[in-house]
Amino acid sequence: MKHTAHHELARREADYEQITRQIRWLAIVIIFVTFPLNQPQSLLVYGFLVLTALYNLSRYMPALIRTRLYASRVMMLTLDNVVVAIFLLLVGQASTPYSGLLILMLIAATYWFGIRGMLVVLVSQALVVAGISVVHPFQPLVLGPSRVAALSALILLAIGLLVERLTHVERHERLAFESLSDENQTERDQLLALVNSLHDAILVVDAKGRVVLSNAAAQELSGAQGNLHGRDISRLLPVRHRARGRVQFLSILKDSSTPQRRRDLTMAGVDGRDLDLDITITPIKNLKDTNYIIVCNDITKEKSLDQQREEFIAIASHELRTPLTIVEAALSTALLSRASFSPPITTMLDQAHRNTVFLAGIVKDLTTLSQAQNDNIPIQLAPVNPRTLLDQLVKDFTPQAKGKGLSFTRLLMPDTPSVLSTEHHIHEILQNYISNALKYTKEGGVQLKAEPGRNGGVVFAIQDSGIGISAGDQRHLFTKFYRSENYRTRETGGTGLGLYLCLELAERINGRVWCKSTLNHGSTFYLEVPPFSRLQRDHAKVVEAEVSTLIDQL
Repeated sequence: MKHTAHHELARREADYEQITRQIRWLAIVIIFVTFPLNQPQSLLVYGFLVLTALYNLSRYMPALIRTRLYASRVMMLTLDNVVVAIFLLLVGQASTPYSGLLILMLIAATYWFGIRGMLVVLVSQALVVAGISVVHPFQPLVLGPSRVAALSALILLAIGLLVERLTHVERHERLAFESLSDENQTERDQLLALVNSLHDAILVVDAKGRVVLSNAAAQELSGAQGNLHGRDISRLLPVRHRARGRVQFLSILKDSSTPQRRRDLTMAGVDGRDLDLDITITPIKNLKDTNYIIVCNDITKEKSLDQQREEFIAIASHELRTPLTIVEAALSTALLSRASFSPPITTMLDQAHRNTVFLAGIVKDLTTLSQAQNDNIPIQLAPVNPRTLLDQLVKDFTPQAKGKGLSFTRLLMPDTPSVLSTEHHIHEILQNYISNALKYTKEGGVQLKAEPGRNGGVVFAIQDSGIGISAGDQRHLFTKFYRSENYRTRETGGTGLGLYLCLELAERINGRVWCKSTLNHGSTFYLEVPPFSRLQRDHAKVVEAEVSTLIDQL
């Protein structure tokens, strides 16, 4: 679109330059044919014509055309009016048929610059005529009847040629515009046919949340009758967050400065059943504002299968926890008497104990994940002091860091506030971050940092000097069961659940998690906690009571 607009502007500039050059040649010919030779100023006039002809010839030189003087229509129009004014001054009077040359300039200004251009040129010409009427450097030119007739005829001919040329340009532009409109309409029809053939609901909305374009699947999903154009997206898709209730779709759009995907929203379907939605929002910035492409997919069946799978995992992990605890305790007890066993048996007991602990860790992660997804983790809203939390984490993990020869430090930025949240969730997330940082860092150290966040919140950051994470892996970091294919990552055990668990816990406190990393140059994992963590709807009354109590205490 920008390329087309630039090409059209360049073409109009070229048309203007060509037309003004033709007007200039016509004026030179008219003056040369009709100006008498026996006048005192004849030599000056013909010298002036030579200079004007040279200026017109310079228009054929590409090097000069690229200069600012030649590339500006305003400069060209101004210079042409100055040239005519100088000529009228040489003629010695404004009341002469040669003043008809001003009409040529006025017509060109009106066509190319509109009513404003016409008024500006008309005022400047009036000032020129008034000035010439006062100043008489030469004897006023007196033309005979034959010359007046010839001059009038030539000027009328020039005006006619100019009008015909401008009409030709106008007709050409109109045809080009109609052709472009037809092409745009054809492309729009093809796009609509393609979009309507897709099964996913697709909507394009403007910055105010009004629908600009939609397909048949979007109409079917929303259950609305008639054309969706111009309707409010928040009314068409009254989505809800699973934990926080009703959400205005416009607020989601305003938070979508970059493409984002949401799988935590639901809405009531046409038949009254709740639909789980997979929504992708892509902002498209244009010259005036930002539009958004929204792609919605009904994943209710997929979510139902996920729920069944999660219930199975929850039951299995719960049932496995007790026997694994017994086995681990038995193996630990046996290893206390390792001196009474032969070396091969001791080795097998060590391997069994190590793998039992690893399996117990997997079961623990699965249990915690199940509790988080089902809102079964106890919620205790209370002031969380970042200093106290950082000191406790440093105390817990310093022995492990020293065992690997790593430094483990903390940095608390000034004015870092306390927040009303659930310390268990924050501690669990930071604990996962630190465990990963120590696991994948072989030299250097790990730093735990807290600093003020947005609107009175806190941002926690865990920075390490480890192996780093590739850009491709970063896109999947917080995905369930995902592990990098990097061989250095595969050297250490893991379930791929830790970071996904961090994401689930962060969502429970309305927090945000993300990562910044460069391969071979370390990673930094972030947790942003809002000043007040909104909790799920079924805890609303408890939260209100606790907040009231806290406010009284503070």
